Amino acid sequence: MVRTLIGSRYSEDVEALLEGAPSEVEVIFLPEGEKQADYLSGVEVLFGRLPESDFDYADALKWVQQPHAGAEGHLYEKFKNSDMVLTNAGGLFGPQIAEHGFALLLALTRQIHTQLEFMKRKHWERVPCLELAGMTMGIIGLGGIGRAIADRAKAFEFRVIAVDPEDMACPDSVDRLEKMDYLPELMSQSNVVMVCCPSTAETHKMLSGEMFDRLMEGSLLVNVSRGKVVDEEAMVAALRSGKLAGIGLDVTYTEPCPEDSPLWTEPNVILTSHSAGSSQHIRRRAMVRFVDNLHRYVKGEALQNVVDKVKGY
Repeated sequence: MVRTLIGSRYSEDVEALLEGAPSEVEVIFLPEGEKQADYLSGVEVLFGRLPESDFDYADALKWVQQPHAGAEGHLYEKFKNSDMVLTNAGGLFGPQIAEHGFALLLALTRQIHTQLEFMKRKHWERVPCLELAGMTMGIIGLGGIGRAIADRAKAFEFRVIAVDPEDMACPDSVDRLEKMDYLPELMSQSNVVMVCCPSTAETHKMLSGEMFDRLMEGSLLVNVSRGKVVDEEAMVAALRSGKLAGIGLDVTYTEPCPEDSPLWTEPNVILTSHSAGSSQHIRRRAMVRFVDNLHRYVKGEALQNVVDKVKGY
């Protein structure tokens, strides 16, 4: 039997999907309030997170299915150097994160944050707004989230350019797709920059002062992936200089965002609390993916969404 621990607990109706797991799988649920480390011995498959503090207790673990996309939490040396396979929920977050990215963008261009403050004061005043049609959007990272954003950008009549390190066919929703060395040119052409790439050693503070200097005056930046991709001091400097007219962030370099961060008080920043991935459907999608992978696992077939522990995604 494949002893499988459900470390990330979901609602009863979602966990009921595990009834569709193969008969070769023995499912164990982590009791509420109990330490995961106490239940890892003899477990071959884990649905959830394996923090470094639990690693040495995982004496039989071969595969971890994390219920989220970003893999950086599992890329500590012990895990990276082990034979454990890591799979993620990549490809399941595109719709809701794309919607959130556009919510941030539209709030900036239609000055919703300003008008919300007016509403609180019962103040009536027209404000200047921006139309998106005809603008250029630059998307950094064309995975599932980037593609979902590109599809929606086309509906808004953007010209869409994108960069990604991987070889892939250019989707119909993207007008130009290049490798990462095109990033400086993307920055110089884009009215709107959408950050959709993972946090890796290569992307750490990739959006630096040099990159922000390439922006057109009055550009907009939206980040719905990882805060560590951006040099926040350089970003705030670009905002104050006018290179950036507005910033929409669902992520920050340090989370929660420190109380003394200027991001809380800059007038043209809209900050949400890493909630772009939230959806009434995501947990069910993640469990369906896991059950499908369990069937693949017992048959010896390739798993979906295996993370490259060297690349970090």
